Amino acid sequence: MTFILPLWFAVAPLVLADPTPAPATLDAATLRAQKTCADSLDLAIFNSPRRPHTRAPMRILITSEGPLAPSTTLVALAPGSTTPLTTVPFTTFEGPPLGLVATIDRPAAGDWRVALVNGGTLLACQDIEVRNGPSGPGPLEVGVDPHWETRIRWERDTENLYSLWIQRLFDAPPTEDVSWNPLALVLKDPERNLLYDHLGLGEDKDGLRANPDCADFPYTLRAYFAWKMGLPMAMRNCRRGNAERPPSCGVDLVTSDLPTTEANRVMAFKAFMRKLMGTIHSSSLRGAPGDEKSDLYPVKLDRHGLRPGTMYADPYGHTMMVLRWYPQTDTQAGILMAVDAQPDGTVGRRVFWKGAFLFPKDDAVAGAGWKRFRPVRKRGDTMVELSNEEIAQSIDYGDYSVEQWSRGQEGFYEAMDALISPRPMAPDIALIGILDALHQQALRRVESIEAVRAYFDKPNPKVIGMPDGSDIFLTAGPWEDYSTPSRDMRMLIAIDTILDFPARVGRHPGRFVLPDGEPAPTRDARLRALTETEAKKRNVTYQRSDGTPFTLSLYDLMQRGPAIEVAWNPNDCPEARWGAPEGSVEAAPCRRRAPDAQRQKMETMRPWFQKRERPLQH
Repeated sequence: MTFILPLWFAVAPLVLADPTPAPATLDAATLRAQKTCADSLDLAIFNSPRRPHTRAPMRILITSEGPLAPSTTLVALAPGSTTPLTTVPFTTFEGPPLGLVATIDRPAAGDWRVALVNGGTLLACQDIEVRNGPSGPGPLEVGVDPHWETRIRWERDTENLYSLWIQRLFDAPPTEDVSWNPLALVLKDPERNLLYDHLGLGEDKDGLRANPDCADFPYTLRAYFAWKMGLPMAMRNCRRGNAERPPSCGVDLVTSDLPTTEANRVMAFKAFMRKLMGTIHSSSLRGAPGDEKSDLYPVKLDRHGLRPGTMYADPYGHTMMVLRWYPQTDTQAGILMAVDAQPDGTVGRRVFWKGAFLFPKDDAVAGAGWKRFRPVRKRGDTMVELSNEEIAQSIDYGDYSVEQWSRGQEGFYEAMDALISPRPMAPDIALIGILDALHQQALRRVESIEAVRAYFDKPNPKVIGMPDGSDIFLTAGPWEDYSTPSRDMRMLIAIDTILDFPARVGRHPGRFVLPDGEPAPTRDARLRALTETEAKKRNVTYQRSDGTPFTLSLYDLMQRGPAIEVAWNPNDCPEARWGAPEGSVEAAPCRRRAPDAQRQKMETMRPWFQKRERPLQH
């Protein structure tokens, strides 16, 4: 029997909850003699695989609503053991919710008892049977069995586990720019996917070919987790709205309880995913805040509501998910890290800030904002989604709220900033934080523009057709995969946000620690100079048409706003899409330009980008 702490975990200290001295240590005989071995919704113990066996590592996954004392330990009692308890090394994932993860590399066959203890106090306990070999569930009865069996409920413990799973799936240091294409690369990575081969079917070995876009992305992850854990899943068909009314959804639910046409359990899940891809679109996430005929509900602006897995839908159709919070320090602003999927299938992380997460203007139709999946429950033979009132009164949730739309656009961003960095800070520190966020967006844009190279490297590639009017922001096929009008609109808004920062300090001085006696004009000039200095330190390098690299500073890019307003057409060469001046050394290798007819259409659309306001499309 070997206990392993995987190298890819970064151990963080537990938060002190109870400073009182710990009682005497719990011994093996006392733990074995415990008649009741149980956990709770607040402090829950899970294991993976679902049916552990001797031929695979066994993970112990623990979730907690609140902090635990630093003297808390995880102990394991192997089958038939009378020796002293073995302490299992574990990793802490900061919350809320708090998560602990441990791995028992080669568990012996028999009945295990694992427990979380604080000295002599038993906090949570679980008995786990380890079998001699793998034993996955049997085949399904076609036309009778559901796509998967519902075994447990969505409630505090399972929602906490979902948050822990999401956080580990895409975790990395905040300064590391990581991405994956497609999503399946993450799901088949046993070091990231805490539920890898959880069902014992070899279901993740070759990947599930998951390649969702931004709207399908959160639904794909929710369905995958529900399938693994035996939780119910439901979704609705929704109609697109317009600038005057939000999207609306139907009454009928598409659920995991519907009879399957597949006998193989993995194929049954894939069939459900095909239903999902045909049902979900960007409007599915932007229903009106109080609409109960929706798969989602709006949450409070606090750490409980904005937990890993909570979604953000922007007014123009992009969707992101909370991944992790990094605390504010004396020298750095706090960070709220999110994860999203792009039309080309790239999954990556991005920092929350005004330049990346667009919120509706004060006079716009409400609907975009922070939301969580509406809990699904089985009532008899029927699946239902909980109402807003049921969620608000639930001891498992209780976070339904429409408060985020009551503050106006600027009030929303200031409230989020106060959550991310609760203490006032020097404006210099805050400015550097948002410059880093803009730099991250620019680096992601490198990937987006480079993606089209493979398309044009094929023999006799065709010009990519350009949609008419506002359809440039929402279509299908190569244009959706390779064009960047929505992303470039966000880039322009991000640049404006940086340039507006000195004025923001003047509007909200209470959020900042300001030098005594410094006149506002002096402060503004100092911050503008700091912007230029720091932006020139940050570079992006892209590949020109001939494959040679070209490096721009972030400051250079910020000066190219007018060029970026018409730099989103995938038929243009990389140099044009980065705003290289005509006739410059940078632009020299360019050999491919969008057809004249498309460029003329782009000029008619330039006013949308100049105003930083695309036509609303639901």
